[in-house]
Amino acid sequence: MKIVAWRQLIDTNKNYIYKLQVEGNISSREKKKILKELKEWKEIGYGGNGKTEICLFSRVFEDKDSWIQWARQFPFELDEVNRNGKAKKIN
Repeated sequence: MKIVAWRQLIDTNKNYIYKLQVEGNISSREKKKILKELKEWKEIGYGGNGKTEICLFSRVFEDKDSWIQWARQFPFELDEVNRNGKAKKIN
């Protein structure tokens, strides 16, 4: 399972909008754990091909610090992708 996130944009109120993608062969047990951790996120997409699932989520953060604070407490390995496509491990 691979989990990546990226900042999509900053809205007019200076809030940070982040997208999070969960991809891989996700067991129902893992999916329940992930959904529990992402209860404050809005599910915006879902897809798959039988073996691999992809789930997309979105959430608004007040600032970058609140995003980092949330990401560091997230219990799964998480990478943040910057605008150039380079991934940086958050936790």
